[in-house]
Amino acid sequence: MNDNFMPKGVKIVALAGENATQNKAAQIVNRELMQKDINVRIIGINIREDDFGFFISNLKNSKVEATIFMPEFQKKAAGYFKTEGFLSAVYKKEEGFFHILNDEIQIVDDGMLIKIIEKIGEENGSI
Repeated sequence: MNDNFMPKGVKIVALAGENATQNKAAQIVNRELMQKDINVRIIGINIREDDFGFFISNLKNSKVEATIFMPEFQKKAAGYFKTEGFLSAVYKKEEGFFHILNDEIQIVDDGMLIKIIEKIGEENGSI
C-alpha cells in the first residue's frame, strides 16, 4: 500500500468482498467519519474467491487495523479462523485477531459499518 494514500495517523479498515470497491455504504461512512474528525477510513478491496486465502493469510502483516467481510466471504472467513457462524469482521490487538461473529450472514450497509467501527473502537481502543 502506498504510504501517501492516507494521511498519517489514519487507521485503515478494509472492506473485503468480490465488489467491495463499489460499496456505497463505505463512501457514506467515510464522509461521516471525516466530518466527525475520526481518523478511520474504510477502503474497499476486491477479492476473487481464488485469492481469498492469500488475502486473509497476509492480514497479520498488513497496515490494515481491521477487516470487514462482505456477505460472500463471512462463512469462509469464519472457517479460516476456525470459528462457528459468520465472521463479520476481524481486528488486530496485541494478543492476535479478535472476531465479530454472527449467527447469520450480515448485509453490509452504512449502519452495520458504523456499528462495527464503534465496537472495534470500544474493544480495541485504537480506532
